[in-house]
Amino acid sequence: MNLFVKSSNFNFVSGSFFDWFNQARLSEKAGTKKNENWPSFWPFSGKNLFFFSESFSALCLSHRRYLCYALPGHVPPRPKGRGASTYNCSDNLGYIRGLNGEQKQLIKKLVHICMIDGKKTRSRAIVYKTFHCLAHHGDVLTLLVNAIENVKPICEVKKVRISGTTQLVPSIIATNRQETLAIRWMLEAAAKRRMSKKSRSLDQCLSDEILDASRKTGIARKKRDDLHKLAQANRSFSHYRWW
Repeated sequence: MNLFVKSSNFNFVSGSFFDWFNQARLSEKAGTKKNENWPSFWPFSGKNLFFFSESFSALCLSHRRYLCYALPGHVPPRPKGRGASTYNCSDNLGYIRGLNGEQKQLIKKLVHICMIDGKKTRSRAIVYKTFHCLAHHGDVLTLLVNAIENVKPICEVKKVRISGTTQLVPSIIATNRQETLAIRWMLEAAAKRRMSKKSRSLDQCLSDEILDASRKTGIARKKRDDLHKLAQANRSFSHYRWW
């Protein structure tokens, strides 16, 4: 087992040896001269080389946690089937190119707010399926940004106890919290849509809500307008704000 100890010298030797061995196997498959790439002292040839290559590749796979180099074509493929997630990586968003830092952060924030019980893979699947539905109606990021801008609340009210009575005191909301509230309200509106239409999935309901919000309609937009009306009605208590 000393052969598989992690060391820089072993990594260098094994890497160069694997490169030469891979070239030998390719020349064998191509039907070139067998002794072209092999040293004179090499004892394997023909079928012996084939059995040695298969056993050696199996040995590399069994000890790949110790090795830093794997033979091409012998890396196990990504899991497929019922247990594997189809939308587990951002490669499925191939039609979205040139994302900047703010746009990546926005998508990550949407995934995190949509997540329940730490199931991030499932949340990412819902968000990516929503983007696939939105792709039929135009630019995905433009629709998403417009929807968030139309749902963002500028002010909110907080309950403050004054002289034995509770008053609703309006206050300005921070920019980061505005974005968070807009995404949260759209997700809540999509959940309400799904409760009323159980035949539709959550990603379809969320895409419909984003489309409505981009047109300044929908449940989330109505909630924002109601909050602004409530803050406007209680503007006389704004001098009680101490935070």
